Amino acid sequence: MPRLRWLFLAAVVGCTDATSPSTPPVTTTPNSQLHIVAQDTTAPVLLSDSVSFYAVAGQGRQVRMYYQGAAPGDTGETLLEFEVPGDGLLKKPDGGAFLPGDSILITISVATPGRFEFTFGPAGLQFNPAAPARLKIEYGRCDHDFNDDGHVDPADSTVQAMLDVWRRETGDTLWTKLGGVNLDGDNEVSVNVLHFTEYALAW
Repeated sequence: MPRLRWLFLAAVVGCTDATSPSTPPVTTTPNSQLHIVAQDTTAPVLLSDSVSFYAVAGQGRQVRMYYQGAAPGDTGETLLEFEVPGDGLLKKPDGGAFLPGDSILITISVATPGRFEFTFGPAGLQFNPAAPARLKIEYGRCDHDFNDDGHVDPADSTVQAMLDVWRRETGDTLWTKLGGVNLDGDNEVSVNVLHFTEYALAW
């Protein structure tokens, strides 16, 4: 009997360990229910609605997307920053591994003008989970009337604290919350990126 009781307890403990969540639950929402943050109508135009750079295996590199400065062609405030560490590249779009010195052209584009929504390419590019790429979105130039009730008040501050980066696969209708770090006092949110798709700042 003691042996049977011990086996029973071991089985219960084993089941409990196996089903204990090790990561937070995944939060998804349909496109029709996601509130993507809008640019403020007084925000400067973007210097460019698309930026590109070469990421190189073994070299840390980054790119920024800017608002236009005081004069046409001048660099203004930062909208977005994307960084790939030296050991961040994992797999090419065709599934092949990166060798030291291999490079790949990365392009980031505004998906919907006037909103914090972006597409990243090439599709299929994957990053190292141990050294992921990092995306930072600065939203100081957004419309801070998040709930669209005509004025900025404490309710909007509550919404601002909820802002996160969401992603969805091309052609999909569901968005997944990534659990980024939202420094609402600095109007910026950052998150790890493991593969390319569509990303948005939203709640």
